[in-house]
Amino acid sequence: MISKKGVVFLVLYALLVCAASVEGVVIPLDDSGWAMVVRPGLGTVSAPIVDRVTGDAVYIELAKTFNSPPQGGFLAPIIIEFQKVSPNATLNIIIRDEYIVNNTDTEWIDFHMSLLVDILNPQAGFNPDSLPDGDQLEQVYYNCNYGYQQLPIRLHFVDNDGSGVPSSPPGNDVFQPGYRGGKIVIATNPDMAVDARFGLKEVPTIPEPATLLILGMGGLVMTVTRRRRFV
Repeated sequence: MISKKGVVFLVLYALLVCAASVEGVVIPLDDSGWAMVVRPGLGTVSAPIVDRVTGDAVYIELAKTFNSPPQGGFLAPIIIEFQKVSPNATLNIIIRDEYIVNNTDTEWIDFHMSLLVDILNPQAGFNPDSLPDGDQLEQVYYNCNYGYQQLPIRLHFVDNDGSGVPSSPPGNDVFQPGYRGGKIVIATNPDMAVDARFGLKEVPTIPEPATLLILGMGGLVMTVTRRRRFV
C-alpha cells in the first residue's frame, strides 16, 4: 500500500510530467541513442556540447540562463528532457559540467536538480558514487531514492559560507557545478522503450520573504507581550 506521502509524490510527479510533455526542440546527442528535448520557458538553454560517446556513456556539457525574476518568493525552474531514440542507447548520461547564469536580479542560496521519472517504473537515477563539485554552493548531497534501482532522484547544492551565487556583476553571476571536479552521472533503465522520456528539472532558491516576515512578526509579538507585562 502506498503511504499518504507516496500518494502526494505521485500527484506531484503527474503534474510535473504533464508540464514536461509540451513539445520542444529535439537535439540528437550524436550517436549515443539519446536526444535532448528543450521546451520553451522562462529561461534559455543552449544546444548541448557532446564531448564524446563511449560504449556505456555519452558525455555532455550544458549551458543555461535563468532570466525570470522571483514571483512570490520563488524562481521558475528550467526543465529539459532526455529521449531514448535507439534501442542501443548508452546506459549513462554524464553531465561533465554546467554553465548556469543567474540573470534573475536575486542572489541564489541553493540549487536543486531533480529527475522526473515514473516512480512505479523509474527510467533513471543519479549515481551517488559520483559527487560533482559544488562551485560557490559547497555542500553537495543526494536524496529521495525513488529512481532506477533505488538510486536517488534529487541532487542538491547548498551555500555554506554565505556567498551564494550573485546576480551581478557579469562574470560573478555564473554557477558551474562539476566544473572543478566530479560529474553528474545519470544511470538509465535499459528497459526503457524507444521514444520514452524522462525529465531533468533544475531550480535555484532564494531567501524566503515569508521566513523573514514570520521572524519579524515573532519579534513584534514578543515586544507587545513584554509591554503588557509592565502595564
